[in-house]
Formats: sequence, structure tokens, C-alpha cells
Amino acid sequence: MKALSSFSEQDFEFFRKGVSSRRLNPANMGKRLFVFPLLSLLSLFGSTAELSVITNLYEIWSPLLMFQWALLIIMSLSSLLFFFKWISLKFQKIQMAVLIISSVSMAFNMTFFFLIVLSERIASFSFTVSLLLYILGSILIFCLSLIRAYRLLKKGKFRENGRGLLGKQYSESTSKFSNIAVYALVASFLGGGAGTVLFGETGMYVVITFAMFVLSAIIYSVGVTEFIFVLYCKLRFPSFNITAEQQVGIDRKNKILLKQINRLEKEKKEALKQQNHTKRKNSKNLRG
Repeated sequence: MKALSSFSEQDFEFFRKGVSSRRLNPANMGKRLFVFPLLSLLSLFGSTAELSVITNLYEIWSPLLMFQWALLIIMSLSSLLFFFKWISLKFQKIQMAVLIISSVSMAFNMTFFFLIVLSERIASFSFTVSLLLYILGSILIFCLSLIRAYRLLKKGKFRENGRGLLGKQYSESTSKFSNIAVYALVASFLGGGAGTVLFGETGMYVVITFAMFVLSAIIYSVGVTEFIFVLYCKLRFPSFNITAEQQVGIDRKNKILLKQINRLEKEKKEALKQQNHTKRKNSKNLRG
């Protein structure tokens, strides 16, 4: 197997576009990084409350809860520091490490909470077995994702004109994938509502727990894998670390691009409005 160190900087050019785009740009990520610890906090708070009621499980899993709380505090404080742009730019490698740990922790905590809820409502539900299967499954999905990413790297999919993990470049529309976590959450609650109607409250939690499994698979196979590659590039290639001067240019470019998008949207609305007006006018003339 060809070692990662044998690949050149050009083989990872795709990720440079991500770093200079809005999604993976350190300054932009610093403003959104707190979302991961926030979702973890809500889930972990619920897990602690639910698990404290189930005495036998609390005795077994309380050390894991304490570890998760300690990790959450560290991640929360770190994510708040990255609100400052100069910190995000100066400590980009640490920011990526925080992002990787926070996203994995969030996926685990959300699934952990709903597994506890199910164990409380279904007498035959085996919490320990389900949790271990979830952990093993997550590790398997992550390992398979890394193998897939390595094969894509060998095929040149991460070069300048490559298609990346999702078969799309950063300059192309990625709305189908970029907000996939949000879509999964919305779908879980809609599905939970349908489950409530069909199977009662327990059915809702079964549907949402399954949605959490799917969401975790997406986070591990797409998000975390990409974050690890970006961190690797930042550690190995100095050019992948955005300087303050480069960030000024990126901010200006994004602002101009946003103005262009708004102008095109405005022109599109005006054209549609004019088209509808013409149709109404023609329709009125025909009736006359």
C-alpha cells in the first residue's frame, strides 16, 4: 500500500478549495463550531437525567457519562475561543482537531440519549448490546470510509479538478450534501411524528433512534473523514494554513460573490414578475 507521505501536495489540491471556501474556511468555521458542543450538551443533559432513573444502568455507565461531561466542557470552551477570527487563523490545526472530536462526540451523545429512552420504555430492549453494536458499527463505517477515501486519493479524485468524497467540487452546488445533517434531523422529527401516529410514543423514539444511526453514519463517513484529511494537509503542507492576509482576500471575494448571487436572484424575480404580468395582460386581451 502506497504511504500517504508519498503523495504530493497536488494530490490534495481539492481540499485547498475547501479551506478557502465558506464551508471549511477557518474563520467561518469558528463562528459555527459551537453548534456541535451545544447539541452534545442538550443530549448529554437528557442522558444524565434519564439514566439516573435506571439504577442498574447508571452504575455501569456513570464513568462514561463523567468522561463525556469532562470532554464536553473542554470542547465547549475551545469552540467559544474560536469565535475570535485571529484565534481561528492562528490555531487552525487545533481548530480542526476540536472539530473532529466535537462532531464524533455529538453523534455519539445524540444516539446514546435515544438508546437510553428506548431502554426505559421497552422492557425487552438490551441497552448494553445495542450500544456496543452502535460503537462497533461506527468504527466499521469509519474504517471503510477511510479505505474508500484512500482509493479515491489514488485515483486522483482529490486533485485540482477532482470530484472529492461526494463527487462534487466546492464550486458546484452542494446543497444536497452540505446541509445533510439538518435534513436528517428534520426527517427524524417528521418520521417521529409519523411513528407516534402509527405506533404511539414508543414508535416515535424507535424512528428517531434509527435516524440517529443514519446521521452518525453520515457524520463518520463524510464529515469526520474530510476533516481528518484537511487536518493532515494542514499538518504536512504550510500552504493549507490560511494567513491573515489571505483571509482578507477570501472575505472580500465571498462578499462580492454574495452580492452577485443576490443581484442574480433579484433579476430572476423581476423577470418572473414581468413574465406573470405579461401573461395576465395577454389573458385580459383575449377575454376582451
